[in-house]
Amino acid sequence: MLSSSFVAYFLLLSVWSSLGLDRTDRLLISSDPQALQVQINNLIQELGKTNQEVSYLKSQLSSQHHQISSCAGSTFTVWGKQSCPKVNGTELVYNGFTSGSQYNEKGNGVNTLCLPHDPENLLTTISVSTGNDYAHLYGAEYQLNIGRVRIDDNVPCAVCRTTMASSTIMIPGKRSCPIHWQKQYTGILTANWYDYQESEYLCIDNDPDYVEGSRRNENGRLFYPVKTVCGSLPCPPYENGNLLSCVVCSK
Repeated sequence: MLSSSFVAYFLLLSVWSSLGLDRTDRLLISSDPQALQVQINNLIQELGKTNQEVSYLKSQLSSQHHQISSCAGSTFTVWGKQSCPKVNGTELVYNGFTSGSQYNEKGNGVNTLCLPHDPENLLTTISVSTGNDYAHLYGAEYQLNIGRVRIDDNVPCAVCRTTMASSTIMIPGKRSCPIHWQKQYTGILTANWYDYQESEYLCIDNDPDYVEGSRRNENGRLFYPVKTVCGSLPCPPYENGNLLSCVVCSK
């Protein structure tokens, strides 16, 4: 078992080494215990300052990490829902009304929009050549029955942000995500009727909501389910006339 004098001597050597003392200083401290205590106190103060600096750097690193995390993420739209998926790291940005081009008009925009509930009017004055030089934007209606939804119900939408991912994709024909990807929601692939104007293929949530009191046949942007047609589309693996599923994934 080590003697107390040996332990004290070992500690003394450690202090000397930490302080970088030469042989003259060591002899002085050995003959003057008070000088040793002064040096130890100085060392303790230096260690305290170092700990404060480390704590400050940790807080700065944590703050920077929070800032980076708050800027990261990916957004996507859930068509047919008023809320976002209950997935860790997914939050609602806003919800609103699905809108787009009239099903049989030749012009307007091709993409489908999620209009918020609280629009803000344009403040700029605009003039056009004639009184009819405008594009049109309509609401959207389901053209299918599923769950609580019936044909002609208006289609809600929710714009969502996932903070745990940097990208999102919609995969047609699937209900599961690739490995290491997080499923946000599954749904039904939809588009305009094949004999109307072309539109985007969009993924309607598998358990859709509808806008209350909207079951009126006013048309607008229409959502029909999509069927496969064999030919240039290989069958198998696909089958002719099958309805297509879809899934939205994030990573």
